[in-house]
Amino acid sequence: MEYLGERASNDAQAPSFGADLPCQRTAGNSAPGLTATPILPHSALRWNDPGAEWRSGEFFKSLSPKAMSEFESLATPFCCQGNKVLFTEEQQPLSVFFLLEGRVKLTMNSSEGKRLMLGIAMPGEILGLAAVVTGCPYEITAVSQFPCRIIGLPRKIFFDFLLCHPVAWENSARLLCLEYKRGCEQLRLLGLSLTASIKLARLLLLWSTEGQRTGLGARIHCSLTHEEIGEYIGLSRETVTRNLKDFKNHELVVQRGSTLVISSLRALEIYAGQVAC
Repeated sequence: MEYLGERASNDAQAPSFGADLPCQRTAGNSAPGLTATPILPHSALRWNDPGAEWRSGEFFKSLSPKAMSEFESLATPFCCQGNKVLFTEEQQPLSVFFLLEGRVKLTMNSSEGKRLMLGIAMPGEILGLAAVVTGCPYEITAVSQFPCRIIGLPRKIFFDFLLCHPVAWENSARLLCLEYKRGCEQLRLLGLSLTASIKLARLLLLWSTEGQRTGLGARIHCSLTHEEIGEYIGLSRETVTRNLKDFKNHELVVQRGSTLVISSLRALEIYAGQVAC
């Protein structure tokens, strides 16, 4: 199977797509399910529309109009369906990827078949940045969770862009620091939490920092299965299901479809041992 990382490198000189024009072919030598058309069925926007969500990503903050225009001229958008592998561990980092639409699961896998979930990438995030900067093989596997629109920039072209635009260098350095911080937070959850219930409670508290605050509490949108939640913190699906049920019985968490509502953050913090009673 050929991966998107290889595909983006082969198409380094391909023209960018400035409009959403239907295209029935699978471009070049792409892997099955990857097409050069930048259109997604649910999207009515051009990929480079000024109001596109990806523009609010950390990498694009404070970039000048000239830099943004150059980025768009270099970009080669691709689409892929859900559950497609973008790159895998030990694969050479030929390209860096920018997620425009959709979500991508980031995982680490062991030879025994165990999997650790590292996070879900959202529009505006960069995939494979650390590997591209160091030149070392990817340490993680990236798989599309839903249909995605993605830009792939070959490593050399990406570096040339950073050299021409120091703000992009600064943003990239900040992103690498944020990756390190998230890694430390996850290690703290995995290694320093005493029980399964405390691990799960602390994970929900961590997610709540980016959730929506309402009069009813902190709302967390969670599209993960109980098995995938368990992969964040080294628990089985059954253990996650049992502890979530306990949280609901103790009125710490209310579930409405794919939304979790934490009515009292302080109560959950006490339960997790992060504050004194």
